[in-house]
Formats: sequence, structure tokens, C-alpha cells
Amino acid sequence: MSKATKTLAWFLTLFLGLALIFPVSAGELEEQQKKLQDVDQQINRQKSNLDQARKKEKTIMGQLQNIEQNIIRTESEIKTLGERISFLEDNIAKTEKDIAEMEAKLAEQSDILSERMVFIYEEGDLTYLQVLLAATDINDFLTRYDMLNLIVEQDVELIDSINKQRKALNEKKELLEASRKELLNAQQSQEEKKGILGEEREQKSVVLSSVQKEKKAYQQALEELEKASREIEAMIKKLQSSGSGAQLGSGTYTWPAPSCKKITSPYGMRYHPILKTRKLHTGMDIGASQGSTIVAADSGEVIYVGWMSGYGQVTVIDHGNGMSTLYAHQSAFLVKNGAQVSKGQAIGKVGSTGWSTGPHLHFEVRVNGSPVDPAGYVK
Repeated sequence: MSKATKTLAWFLTLFLGLALIFPVSAGELEEQQKKLQDVDQQINRQKSNLDQARKKEKTIMGQLQNIEQNIIRTESEIKTLGERISFLEDNIAKTEKDIAEMEAKLAEQSDILSERMVFIYEEGDLTYLQVLLAATDINDFLTRYDMLNLIVEQDVELIDSINKQRKALNEKKELLEASRKELLNAQQSQEEKKGILGEEREQKSVVLSSVQKEKKAYQQALEELEKASREIEAMIKKLQSSGSGAQLGSGTYTWPAPSCKKITSPYGMRYHPILKTRKLHTGMDIGASQGSTIVAADSGEVIYVGWMSGYGQVTVIDHGNGMSTLYAHQSAFLVKNGAQVSKGQAIGKVGSTGWSTGPHLHFEVRVNGSPVDPAGYVK
């Protein structure tokens, strides 16, 4: 029963009780009835507010997850546009080279034709008929006839070849112009996408900032992170219990972010930058840049790939013998559930998904599902 309903019930009970103990006049009765109507209206307003609140209810992690998904989708669109731009640039360069070669060949044939035209002009008084009539005998006549036919055929072929090359050249130039327009549109679209990406990241920053200002939200975030950690522990125990338990890797771990050796936050108790409270940091944060490669610390089987509340996008690898490693806040996955990975194999890209103030790799080593200090394992 809600507080408002309890209040109404209390008023009704009080009213009836008083009416039985102390008989009231008609005016007093009317006044009490009005008070009851007021209470009833208040209850209805509270119910309406509650319904509206329920409709608008959305957890902070839900908002962040939606934003992260939008960011990932936008980054993918930007990557696709980048690949298209690269293709168009290569295609334009090739087309320009083809055009240059065609223009050179066309110029060469045009020079030959020009020389023929100049010769015909200079020898304009000498007609084909005069050449034939100048023959000394029938054999000479036939020879001159064949040569004249050959000359005419070559001239016709040369003119036809020049016309075809000019047409092909014009088509190439039209293709080049179309490719340049498409390239321009793709570049403009990419810039727009980058603007959208910036707005989405700003939106995430606003959500995180609002969390920093609201103590209640701190608690919610904390509970979500702790819940996620417990879920991970339970999940790992469950998945590892279904396996053989045999050691899958070498037992020694390589550094999971080859591009960066800097630890920005070690394992242990710390003052959380977002939650503003001292809590156990269950892994080490490595300050790798956005999109840099994450590698498997050791050989094993991928037992989880997906979203895990405050951890954002997570990959978990079972190395057997109760050992597992976790890689959080990823921007992209390079492996799938059930995949067998080898030590040093690329498994994902560094990002800032989940409860994260900037790109980095949150790396955990877990023994029987429980987090331990990774510093004692990685080299």
C-alpha cells in the first residue's frame, strides 16, 4: 500500500471514528467531506505522478549503454566512410593515370593524322586518279591501286581509332568527375558523422557529470559496478565448472596492451574518480589510446564477449586451472564466444565504454572468479 493510500485510509478511519464518538452537525459533516475530497485528489495526483515517473524511468546505465551503442555505430559508419574515401582516392588516382596515358596516345595518333593531312594538302594537285593513270602498264596499275587502297584504309582506321579514343577519354573524364563528386560527398558525410560522434561523447560526459553531482546516483552506480563484479565472478565460476579445469595456457601472462605500458590506476583500494568514494579497484587501468589493440594475456577459451554494466564492453578468457583474465571498456571485439585464442593474439580494441572517463584498458586477473592483483602475473 502506498503512503498516499495509507494516509487516505487513516483519514477515513479517523473520520468514521469521530463521527461515532462525537456526533457532528451538518456544517461540520460538510467540512469533513470536503477534506476527504481534498485528500482523495492528492492521492490521485500522486498516482498520476508515479505513473509518469515509471514511464520516464530509465537507469543511468541504460542511458550510458544507449549512448555507447550510438557511439559504436557512429564510429563504424565513420570507418566505412573512411574505407570508401580511400577506395575513391585510389580509383581517382588510377583514372587520372589512365587519362594521361590515353591523352598521350591520342596526341601521338593525332600527330600522325596531322602529318597525313599536311601531305595531302601539299600534294593537293595530285589526285588518286592521276596516280593510277600514271601507271606504265597493267601490273604497275594494279600495284598502284592496291597501295592507294591500303593508304585509304589506314587513314580510315586512324580516324576511327582517334574517334574511339576521344570517346573513351571523355567517358573516363566523366567517371573521374563523378568519383570526385562522390568523394566530396563522402568527406562531407564523414565530417558530419564526426560532429555527431563529438555530440554523443559530450552527451556521455554530461550524463557522467550529472552522476558526479548526485549522491543517489553514486550509490546506484556503485551498486551496478559491484553487481557486475559479482555477476562476473558467478559467471566465471559457472563456466569454469563446466570445463575440464585443465590448464589451457602457459601460466605466464604477456602484457595485454602492447602499445602502452603505463598503469594509470593499479589494483587495490582507491578513491573512485566518478563515484567519489574509496572502493576496491578490481584490476589495473592501462592508459592505452582509443582503438589501440588488446591482446590475450595467455592462451585459452573466450567465455564471454558482450556488455557488462559498468565494465562496458568486456571480453573474458578462461585459461583453465581456475585462472581467467578480463578486458573491459573495449570499443570493439575481435573474437567471439567460444573462440580458442593464443597468447598475444589480438582480441579487441581499447575504448571508453561503461563507467569510464576516457579511453583505457581495465585489465583483471581472476582466480576461481575472484579478482587478484594482475601485477603479479603480467610481464
